[in-house]
Amino acid sequence: MIKTVFHLLSSKIFFFLVTTLIILSLNLTPLILQTIHAPPGRTFVLIHNNAQDFFFYQSLMNEGANGQWLTTDPYTTEPHESSIIFSYFLWLGKLAKLLHLPYAIMYHLIRIILSILFLLTTYYLLLSTRIPYPRLTYFFFLFATPFMHWTEEFGYKVYAPFMNWWTGMDPLRRIAYLPHHMLGALGIIFIVLSLYRFHKDQNKKWILFISLLSPILAFVHPPSLLIILMAIPPTIITYSILNKKLDTKFLLGFIIFFTIALLSIFIMYYETQKGFPWKEAHINWESRLQFPLDKEIIGAFGFLVPFSLLGIFESFRSKKFIYLLVTFWLTTPLALIPFASSLGISNIRLIQGVPYLPLSILATIGIQSLISFIISRFVNKKVSIVTLLHCSIVTLFLFSSYPTLSWSLSSQVKEFWPIFGNIYIDNRLNKAFQYINQKFPPKTIILATFYSGNFLPAYTHTVSFIGHSGYTYEIDQKQEKVIRFFENKMDQTEAKEFITANKITLIYQGPEEKPIYNGLLYPEVLKPIYDKEEATLYILK
Repeated sequence: MIKTVFHLLSSKIFFFLVTTLIILSLNLTPLILQTIHAPPGRTFVLIHNNAQDFFFYQSLMNEGANGQWLTTDPYTTEPHESSIIFSYFLWLGKLAKLLHLPYAIMYHLIRIILSILFLLTTYYLLLSTRIPYPRLTYFFFLFATPFMHWTEEFGYKVYAPFMNWWTGMDPLRRIAYLPHHMLGALGIIFIVLSLYRFHKDQNKKWILFISLLSPILAFVHPPSLLIILMAIPPTIITYSILNKKLDTKFLLGFIIFFTIALLSIFIMYYETQKGFPWKEAHINWESRLQFPLDKEIIGAFGFLVPFSLLGIFESFRSKKFIYLLVTFWLTTPLALIPFASSLGISNIRLIQGVPYLPLSILATIGIQSLISFIISRFVNKKVSIVTLLHCSIVTLFLFSSYPTLSWSLSSQVKEFWPIFGNIYIDNRLNKAFQYINQKFPPKTIILATFYSGNFLPAYTHTVSFIGHSGYTYEIDQKQEKVIRFFENKMDQTEAKEFITANKITLIYQGPEEKPIYNGLLYPEVLKPIYDKEEATLYILK
């Protein structure tokens, strides 16, 4: 019995299950606490990562559930071309409708499923490629954190992790992140594993697999595909030089994969040139948005950096293909960060290739090299020294990670703790949403203030006049007019012209709007068709 228990506790499967359960539980803890925190009569709407984008994704799911196959912008009334960009969220909406699941539940379900598949595939990669100490590597990957430091936010000194402004580096968030990011991460693991297999056995099926996978990856999350494409050429060149041979069959296979992958990325780039909102979103993100990565990236990688540097040296010394591939998977995107704007991309894209995984692999390679060096000096005490070093490194790692893990958990809980109307929605609004869906056709243009306009297309088949900072055309000009309208400061003629000029059919005055002007709006122009304490709906007379 004791042997059975010991065998179970020391098994690779048990280790995977326990560590994965811990990190996923920590990931879901803020969501659970915020759900419990909802006051009577209100429901926490399961916000994940960012309220604006969370409702954007659900609005796209709503489009899909209502029959669309191509994406249209739910937050602008100007004519624009539909696109395949983000259309996978439309497919999720169709699936949610089929399964009779709310969009928010479907969203979280798919990100958790993709996270589990990603973690399972990652663990398999570590075990099958003979990476040293695969369990330690997996443990590092799950719990590696940025260092904490004093920084300035909004004029105040705060103690926070490096790169706390980018949630993709957060140790608890990144493990079950946005659905398309998780699928992108899963795709990277498949490509790395397939390249390793192809290099090992020269079976064409691996190249065929990743060649078919690359259009999917380019469609869902292009940065993931781009990062791994960047890593392969220097890997092949370095491997060939170090081993003084060129594997022509592998090179030919890579050229086939590279050509298909690059073509897929260009197709997605073409989609971003179709005018607003796709082109503007691309320009705002890729050409203008550059983050201070050069100042914070080393601190963000934290405790594992010195070991990974040793691992890089050992990778070159070993001449192993998989070691070199992991090295360039981490270092090539980092080396290109200073040139990101010249390449026409945001530098943040260059760290969207699961960087903590190659970092962790290189760290354990470095640790193995360090241990090998030390035990060569103490041959008679090999076992005790290895155990002592492992325990010391893991202990220091945990001491380094705990403050950031604690900060991450508490900051996520606090982020959506205040009772805002778009975060904890008044349950009575469901009747207003039902009324809109029953009485008005799809694509009805609705006017509300910004935050209401953000969630309305997720719950009703409407298009908001204003509702998203990245997907509302000329948002600043519109915002001024919307505020004036809901302050009841337009005269009757101006209000009517504003509504007719923008082809607005429905006006929504809900919990966000009524405090601005708590009375009926423009009675000579507007007719209330739904009038409750929580919301009033108007149409033109």
